[in-house]
Amino acid sequence: MSKIKERLKIFIKEYINNVKQHQYKNLPHEIIIFKQKLLEDIINSDQEKKYLRDLILLMLYYGTRIKALELGNLNYSDITAEGENEVKLRVVSRKGEQTILIDKETNEVLYLYLEHFKPHKGNLWAAEVDENYIYKLLDIYPNENVTSKLMQFFPVYSEKDYEIIPTPLRLNADYKYTGKGVTIAFIDSGFYPHPDLTRPVNRVLEYVNIAEPGEKDFKVSEDGSWHGMQTSVSAAGNGYLSNGLYKGIAYNANVILLKVSDNKEGIKTEYIIKALKWIIRNRDRYNIKIVNISLGGGDAISFLDNALDQAVEGTIQAGIVVVVAAGNSGDSDNIISPPASAPSAITVGGLDDKNKLDCNSYTMYRSSYGRTVDGILKPEIIAPGIWVAAPILPQSSVDKEAEVLVNSKQIPDDELKNFLKKHLKKIQLTHDIVNKSVTDIRKIIENRIKDQKIIRRYYQHVDGTSFASPIVASIIAQMLDANPDLTPKRIKEIITGTTDKIFNVPLERQGYGLIHPRKCVKEAVNDIYRRGTKRPSSPYVEGEKVIFYYQDALAKSVALAGNFNEWDTNINFLKKVSNDLWMLTADFFYQGTYSYKYVIDGNKWMHDPECENKEPDNFNGYNTRLNVLFKDIGFDS
Repeated sequence: MSKIKERLKIFIKEYINNVKQHQYKNLPHEIIIFKQKLLEDIINSDQEKKYLRDLILLMLYYGTRIKALELGNLNYSDITAEGENEVKLRVVSRKGEQTILIDKETNEVLYLYLEHFKPHKGNLWAAEVDENYIYKLLDIYPNENVTSKLMQFFPVYSEKDYEIIPTPLRLNADYKYTGKGVTIAFIDSGFYPHPDLTRPVNRVLEYVNIAEPGEKDFKVSEDGSWHGMQTSVSAAGNGYLSNGLYKGIAYNANVILLKVSDNKEGIKTEYIIKALKWIIRNRDRYNIKIVNISLGGGDAISFLDNALDQAVEGTIQAGIVVVVAAGNSGDSDNIISPPASAPSAITVGGLDDKNKLDCNSYTMYRSSYGRTVDGILKPEIIAPGIWVAAPILPQSSVDKEAEVLVNSKQIPDDELKNFLKKHLKKIQLTHDIVNKSVTDIRKIIENRIKDQKIIRRYYQHVDGTSFASPIVASIIAQMLDANPDLTPKRIKEIITGTTDKIFNVPLERQGYGLIHPRKCVKEAVNDIYRRGTKRPSSPYVEGEKVIFYYQDALAKSVALAGNFNEWDTNINFLKKVSNDLWMLTADFFYQGTYSYKYVIDGNKWMHDPECENKEPDNFNGYNTRLNVLFKDIGFDS
């Protein structure tokens, strides 16, 4: 017992030093008191015992297979000891009873708790500890400083501990920010309300069937539901069905789900554009900051002539980050197509890390890369595009098969054949399997599990840039959680400026390199202190109003000229609002794409330096493009 007390004291000292040094405002005051009291070796009052109880609850939740509901129902009589270091917990669930062995250090903390709390009968905890209490407790402990210190009591994390490495661990993501308060919109072929998004709190703020308005298909498990379900959960799922193991990086973010495929023609470009317009109209209502598009929308043509690319540009000009999957062609022969070809979008390619934590094993996934029709190099960034944990679609054939295959591994040898006979209709194996030896049967089952990429009862691993893209979206949600004032332009600058280059991979394949979540978040926080006036990037479209910004301390006058005012340099002048910032708010009453330039001091014409959406002006320069998408003809929300 002395060893665990000493380790707790070391942990407490380091924790308090971190709190004093960094002054984290989001850390609960109660936890600080808990550490201080333990440091003084005082565990006397009920309140102080409660903090020790919360610690062992966390250790059991993270370090065992026990689910929150089962953990809350544990009784003192469920503790059994078989030898000096073998302590087991009897867990009763709907599926029956199981016995779980807990590790030595968790055992020591448990007995420290029992020594001071003395719950000799009945429930192991107290009346207030139930499933919801445990989930609230988990919200307190996503802070990286707390979690990283607590990890000394949990199983060692390495690729050997998992069939598939969880995404936050795979990228060494910052635990402090979880996308709380940020909403990510997903445009995809179909969706399903998976428990990792809906329980214990439903974070699906809205489901919209763009292709077939009024169709009540959200809760229907159908062939088209799996892709959008897996992309949204891989970014924002909380791992509800895996005890929190396979959670996304932004597991506290809210989501909007927009379906853009119909039963006749599938995914159509016009549906994707309508979805983007819906998002712009409803951005303030739902605090939509990010859009993820893990699908393609047509042939590769110039972004200047492509309505989808221009809709993406318009969404970004409305202050929303757009993240797009690069595609999975595996080479540069297929030119990057819309919406991945939009200049201002963050286009994401795929990394193959071989399901290992060793960066020496990294190579590229077979994602699309190369130049767009306009010569823009894509993708800008890469993220894991294979070995990504995602949920199995409930009630699907894979789900039914996974139930049988996973459960069969727990069936004793003498009962295995009878078990399979009862469930042969659910598994894609020949009926003569029951005539084989048990050894052969188990090999066949194991191979089938690998073929179906099943990693747990409710999860499988998936691949494609469709999943690399939402991982990047989840990291952006972290950044906006840390600093809500970030603009799409600044987010792209941070993401592309903090990457890790992959050795021996051509730059055209990896773009700026592998996204680095911790550096992204750190730079997002630094921007709070580093940058001056908080403002959107130019041009910023808000309904019928457009705000133009231009930064120049030496200019004496700045005019706005474009095809909306017949390129007149004497009508629309920006006003100087600070030492170097000029600003103009103008009304645009009609939807459309416009061209403009700034005219400095009456004679110097130049494009807007804050906008990537530009076109040749036929005078060896560029005009900037402005997209006004606030009207949505032919579709009402």
